[in-house]
Amino acid sequence: LCFYFIKILLLWLERPFPGDFNELTFITPTEPFFTNMKVAFMGSLFISMPLILYHVWFFISPGLKVKEKKITMMFVFFGTLFFVFGGVFCYYFVLPLGLRFLLNYGVEYWKMQVTIGFYFSFIVKMILAFAFAFQTPLIMVLLTKAGAINTIKMRMYRKWAFLGAFALSSVLTPPDIITQVLLGFPLYFLYEFGVIVSAFFEDPKQREEVIRRIQLEREMKKAKKEAASKVTSIKKKIKKSGKTKKDDKAQKKSG
Repeated sequence: LCFYFIKILLLWLERPFPGDFNELTFITPTEPFFTNMKVAFMGSLFISMPLILYHVWFFISPGLKVKEKKITMMFVFFGTLFFVFGGVFCYYFVLPLGLRFLLNYGVEYWKMQVTIGFYFSFIVKMILAFAFAFQTPLIMVLLTKAGAINTIKMRMYRKWAFLGAFALSSVLTPPDIITQVLLGFPLYFLYEFGVIVSAFFEDPKQREEVIRRIQLEREMKKAKKEAASKVTSIKKKIKKSGKTKKDDKAQKKSG
């Protein structure tokens, strides 16, 4: 079905391209055909996703309780919403901005020659990368609800989350710094958003327990430092007293 409407899908994917789309080339005889097949396959996957999710839900729902069904439906709804929002954000904001910069960079020295296979695979990969990356807050809420992580530790590891966002963007996006930055910053903002949302789903008792544990760890570290400083000061005093005794003996011998 999607292969029949391949022209509509190609026109939709052509919109982010900033230049003349007729400038795109192909270098192998089979490239246009296989490109159309890939685009049709991805389009059919997106269209059939609600049906796939329905059958998955039909399979697992008999084994769930009423409360579990409500929670699952809520996460499926917001997961789909964030997935669509991530793809739309990439399509209307990231792709036009990124392609305009990348395709205009170095045109005074070289002539641009982009193949249709590379362009469409780039577009699809970017949209999928952003769609899956926007699931970050939902995953954080799920892990918080399960008790695997907590918001206090999330706030403590903000620096590592910032580095992790850019490390993940380098894996999900094509190997150029612009697309990595365009995904890295939204990923980090999604992390911060996930911290805020997770606070509403966190168990208050577990939160208090984590706070006590952190305070206890800090007190133990402080006590260890104080004990270590006392030991070093005692050692210094012993060394000084030993030196003074040796000096006194030396003075007595010389006298």
